[in-house]
Amino acid sequence: MFELFIRNLIHKLTDWLVIFLGVVFILWFAFTAPIFSWSQTKQASTDISLVVLKSHVSALIHDFAPRTIEYGNLNITAHYIYDQLKRFGSVKYQPYSTLGGRFSNVELELGPDTKEVFVIGAHYDAENDSLDVDGNASGIATLIELAHQLSKSESKLPIRVILVAYPLSQGYSAIRENMGSYNHAKSLLKENKKVRLMVSLDGVGSFNDEEKSQKYPYKFLSYIYPTKGNYIGVVARLQDYEKVRAMKKSFVSASPLPVYSFNVPERFELTSSQDHLNYQRLGFPAVLVTDTAKYRDKKPHIEDIVDRLDYEKISMLIKGLYQVVMDSKAPNRETEMIVDQRYGRNSPLN
Repeated sequence: MFELFIRNLIHKLTDWLVIFLGVVFILWFAFTAPIFSWSQTKQASTDISLVVLKSHVSALIHDFAPRTIEYGNLNITAHYIYDQLKRFGSVKYQPYSTLGGRFSNVELELGPDTKEVFVIGAHYDAENDSLDVDGNASGIATLIELAHQLSKSESKLPIRVILVAYPLSQGYSAIRENMGSYNHAKSLLKENKKVRLMVSLDGVGSFNDEEKSQKYPYKFLSYIYPTKGNYIGVVARLQDYEKVRAMKKSFVSASPLPVYSFNVPERFELTSSQDHLNYQRLGFPAVLVTDTAKYRDKKPHIEDIVDRLDYEKISMLIKGLYQVVMDSKAPNRETEMIVDQRYGRNSPLN
C-alpha cells in the first residue's frame, strides 16, 4: 500500500515537473525569441570606416556638448547631422515648436516611393552635460554611417527607408508632445504611412568582454541572458515577436555581433529610452536597439568615453542593420491601397 502511494506520488510529481518545465520553456521562447542558425555569416559589401565613426562620436561629445535643452547646442548639432546626411541624398529639416523653443528633426529618405516605410531613428540630445556619457553619440554615428551604406545600394532597396535624428528625448524635456520622435511618428500617421518597423538606436557603443560585466534590472534575467556585456540588445513588445525574430535572422546572417532580444509587456521597462514608445503609442511596430550601458560595466583604465566605445562592434551593428533593411520584402500594392482606405478619412489627425 505504501509503495503504491509512493509510486502515485512520483507519477504526479513527474507530471507537474513536466508541466512546469513546459511553461518555463514557453515563457523563455516568448521572452527571448531565440533563433537557431548554423549558416556562415555573409560577407557584406559594406566598407565601414572606424575612423569616421569615431570622428562623429568625438564631434558630438566634445564639439557640440552640452547637448541639452538648457544650452544653445541642439540646433547646431542638427546642422552637423544635416551636413553629414546631405552627402547621401535629399535631406530635410522637420521643424516644430515647444515651450522651450523651436527645434528640428533631421530626416533622410532613401529607396522607392512606397507608402509602407522602414524607419530608423536616433536622438541627438544628451541627458546631461557630462563628457563621461555617450549621450547617444554612438547612435547618431551609427545612423549616419548606416545612411551612407544604404545610399550606395539605394537602387536595390525594397522599401522606402526613413533615417531620422531627433531632439528632446532626454531628461525633463522628454515630455511626449515635446519629443522629436513623437512629432515624427505623428507626421507619419498624418501622411497615412504604414510603418513596416521602426528601429530606435539609443546607446549602441559600450561593450565589455569581461565576465560579470553585464548587469540587469531584475536578478532573474541574469539566468536567461549573458553575463558578458559584449552583445547588442533588442527590446520589443510581445505582439512584435515575429518581426523581432525576422530581424534577428537577417542580422546574424550578416554580422558576427551577438544579438539578444527582450520581448516584454509594454509596461515592463528595461531602459529609460522613450523614442520607440512614441511610435508604439500611435500604433506602429517599434523596437529599441541598445547596448544597455546603464547595466554594463565600463572598460577599465579608459577615461574618455570617445576612446572607451567599441567602434569595431559598432561597425558589426551597422552591417547587421543594413542586412535587416535589405532583407525586407517589397510592399504589396494591394496592401498600400488598403492602407489608404484605412487611414485616409478615418485618421485621428485629419
